Amino acid sequence: MMRAIENSSNPSGRRRSSTPDFDSGRTSKLPVVLIVDDFAENLIAMEALLRCDAFDIVTAQSGRTALDILLDRSIALAIVDVNMPEMDGFELATLMRGVEKTRYVPIVFVTAHSPDVSRMFKGYEVGAVDYLFKPIDEQVLRSKVDVFVTLERQRQQLLQVERMREMFVGILGHDLRNPLQSILTSAERSLSVAQDDDLRKALQLIRQSGQRMARMIEQILDLTRIRMGGGLAIRPAAANFRRVVEQIADEFSGRGRALRLDFDGDMDGAWDVDRILQLLSNLLGNAVEHSPPGAPVSLRIDGGAADFVVIHVCNGGRGVPSALRDALFEPFASSDRMRGLGLGLFICRQIVLAHGGAIEFESDDSRGTCFHIRLPRRCAIEAPLHDSRGVDGRSEPLRCGDALFGVGARPSRRGVILVVDDDADVLDSLELLLTTEGHEVLAAADGDAATKIVVGDRARPDMVIIDYHLPNGVVGPLVVRRLRELLNRDLPALVLSGATADEDAVRIPLQNSAQLGKPADVERLLETIQRLLAENAAP
Repeated sequence: MMRAIENSSNPSGRRRSSTPDFDSGRTSKLPVVLIVDDFAENLIAMEALLRCDAFDIVTAQSGRTALDILLDRSIALAIVDVNMPEMDGFELATLMRGVEKTRYVPIVFVTAHSPDVSRMFKGYEVGAVDYLFKPIDEQVLRSKVDVFVTLERQRQQLLQVERMREMFVGILGHDLRNPLQSILTSAERSLSVAQDDDLRKALQLIRQSGQRMARMIEQILDLTRIRMGGGLAIRPAAANFRRVVEQIADEFSGRGRALRLDFDGDMDGAWDVDRILQLLSNLLGNAVEHSPPGAPVSLRIDGGAADFVVIHVCNGGRGVPSALRDALFEPFASSDRMRGLGLGLFICRQIVLAHGGAIEFESDDSRGTCFHIRLPRRCAIEAPLHDSRGVDGRSEPLRCGDALFGVGARPSRRGVILVVDDDADVLDSLELLLTTEGHEVLAAADGDAATKIVVGDRARPDMVIIDYHLPNGVVGPLVVRRLRELLNRDLPALVLSGATADEDAVRIPLQNSAQLGKPADVERLLETIQRLLAENAAP
């Protein structure tokens, strides 16, 4: 049975019921209806008309008491008498619309006056959504209240969905990426020393499956961003398309697949390089998977036009099945779940659209499939020619050797590296990998332990590899700043993050640093370490 909250013997505006309150961290989740009237008899009568189990009721005998309740509670509907002493209903509504927490609370005015158009318009101007005229019809009152109670219940459900989404993204972004980093790092290290062919095949399968899982996690996160945010955010910066393509070429040559490259015209422009790499990787990965074994895949970049570049990705083999062609760029369109989630081409299209471009394809069984992408040559230029992003989210200048070292061609500069990560598996796998590469490793589980190594053990690391999100809300860049102060030098830092780029969009600026997402590609990880060591080596 619905509890009465206040009557004439309780004019303070405080509810008598012991029912727990949702907003103050207790258990009740019922929508709350606020009734405001300076006559206690009217409050009692209104409560009697509305009493039910579907919602809670609070009452107030003045505008000031009502404001206290509104600031303390989440209110589904405020039923407000217009004519009250000290603060009338119009004044209360005006104050409500001036406060963020109460700005969107629906207000239904109650008045004993006969309908007056000018007076009614005044009420609507200050925020009323409806009027009730005394004497109040019980059926009309109930029907109006039911509408707003239903809307509030739906709002609470949407908030719950949003909380679940945030938890889901957090699990994907951090909790799954951390163990995946350990798996990939350990597999890569074991491959570097394994001699037995059967063991190497097993390790290669682990690595390939881990990389596939990493791509699937990133695709799900992208889908969530697109669905909730209305599209992908991009951070364009000046770039050279040929250098971008060369990074992809290195990746696919490592897979033993022939990739035909053709460049024509001006390759300079402004794009989000990370997203363009993702676009090309998806398209080329699809082309490799659907072309006959050993058949070449071609990538041609046409920069002949002044305002745009055109990308052509083509492969032989069978064309796209006719049943899939109309929905090829829709999420989960693929019928082959063994190869992925069917999100790759959907995300490709979103990347192209985010750049203001267009993507289309042509396909038949005799000639294979070709994707054609037209990208504006320049989005808003935000930074110089670049390859990667710093911890503050800004682009860094491209060095000619960045990401172009082939396997076995990477410089072999060795150093003392401090590794800070609260995930023991990540810490162990990085220590194993770096030791194998000839580095001396100092390991710490949090910022305090890292500080102790520098202060107590008087260690002098050449660089630090640190997780962005450390225990107790500590962030890696702040720990790096503390270490730099203690060492009195600009210690180079590589920051690893399991969170999404959108979650970490507002980052703490950190110079002389690089950032990689988890799980980091081992080759790129080692190349970045070599670059930071080389750039900070004593002359």
